Amino acid sequence: MDNQKKYAIGVDIGGSHICSAVVDLKTGKILGEPVNTPVDHTCSAEQIFSAWTENLRLAIGEAGVPVNQIGMAFPGPFDYDKGISWMEHKFVDIKGLNVGEILQARMLEHRGLTFKFVNDAGAFALGESQFGAAKDADRVLVLTLGTGVGSGFIADHKIVREGPQVPEGGEVWNLPFQDGIVDEAFSTRWVVKRYKELTGKEVQGAKDVAIRYEIDNDARQLFTEFGARLAEFTIPWLEKFEARTLILGGNIARSLPLFLQPMQRRYGQSGMDVSVKASVLLDKAAMMGAASLFL
Repeated sequence: MDNQKKYAIGVDIGGSHICSAVVDLKTGKILGEPVNTPVDHTCSAEQIFSAWTENLRLAIGEAGVPVNQIGMAFPGPFDYDKGISWMEHKFVDIKGLNVGEILQARMLEHRGLTFKFVNDAGAFALGESQFGAAKDADRVLVLTLGTGVGSGFIADHKIVREGPQVPEGGEVWNLPFQDGIVDEAFSTRWVVKRYKELTGKEVQGAKDVAIRYEIDNDARQLFTEFGARLAEFTIPWLEKFEARTLILGGNIARSLPLFLQPMQRRYGQSGMDVSVKASVLLDKAAMMGAASLFL
């Protein structure tokens, strides 16, 4: 691996920010501090690309090493092969534009830049697979649990989006589960709704319920239900994908110790031995996964 190929910039694009860092692909170490720049997705294309360009320049300067590989994690809909955004709910002004070509033209002082693109949930899964909680697992299912449910099916440290072992696009959020879909069943919305059903009280999310866990039977019941239901949903997909490692990220995963036991109990009842772990890279996982596209 020559010196330039040894490093890649990992970029995590959100609706309110861009965060990037240079990653040493051999060691998984981030060089320098990640560079976080606020970017409102309702801005004009000129403002968006100006902010993104400046962020990338700062990340390269922060690392102090030669780098010409840039992996970018974007929410969908997005043409990840061509680098074209088709989002209509975010970054509306860049719809139909080729992100890599535009950024390349703005950064002519850095010769030979190569861009690759990946779904943000897939990038999170890749990061944990290459450098994080699942680096020793051949096959792993990664779920992010927060405002919605993201997913990544990883085999030999590569994303699997097609084939009989995974749902369409490797996405689970829209799959049916019980009386609704997965996005409703395992997101913050379910936690808020279920706690109100049990207590009549309003909470903002899983963190509020976790704070009450030691003194509140309803909080304990909620997490018991959540864990058992999450195991119930993942059992057939873990079996189909032949994976025995499940990594959980997102805000709800921070409360994993409170619902891990009911998950393991349900796996045990089905005769499965599943290793369930929380993300260790947290908000750096998507950046590191995007950089790992160049491995």
